[in-house]
Amino acid sequence: MPKPFGKVGRPGLGLTKGMRLVIAVWAAAVPAWLICRIPARSRPTLADSPFYWTAALLLGLFYAIMIAIWLRRRPSPRGPWESSRSKIFAVRFLLALLLAAPAGFATAWFYEPALTVANGMVPVGGSSTEHAIVVRDGNGFALDSPYWEPPFRFRIPPTDAVPGDLAPGSLARLTLRRGILMARFVRNIESEVLR
Repeated sequence: MPKPFGKVGRPGLGLTKGMRLVIAVWAAAVPAWLICRIPARSRPTLADSPFYWTAALLLGLFYAIMIAIWLRRRPSPRGPWESSRSKIFAVRFLLALLLAAPAGFATAWFYEPALTVANGMVPVGGSSTEHAIVVRDGNGFALDSPYWEPPFRFRIPPTDAVPGDLAPGSLARLTLRRGILMARFVRNIESEVLR
């Protein structure tokens, strides 16, 4: 297909390898969330969404760079006699950032269970122990510690392993490991009912 000013362009969509990778990452986000959300509960992290903002920043920056490179290869809306391409590239990069920001936030949310599973698959270093107090959280129980950043509380999943006589004020001992993505995850919870 002909480009402006007599240049010959490539036929087809003209997607770069980077844009194809971006589309593949977008397409894999929903299946990753569906597949990993249940296994992520077996290795819960000791923080609320520890990977979200880092993943949103990195994915948004990656999308912006790939979109800017793709836009740079598009036909230029200027004549050869006009000013340099630096102003056009700046506008295109701002447009790429505008398009990449919501995509980065959305895909980071979808990939968070997968990052939690990846973090818990490969422990790094030894285990550590922390103690927390059992508190009532809605219909269930949660763990609270003065060393955790408020308002974070670790919700105890309702399983058969929870003691029947568990009550608010009981002491819980958590065995923690640091994962490959450097977030601490809960390996084991042992509850002791204080009388």
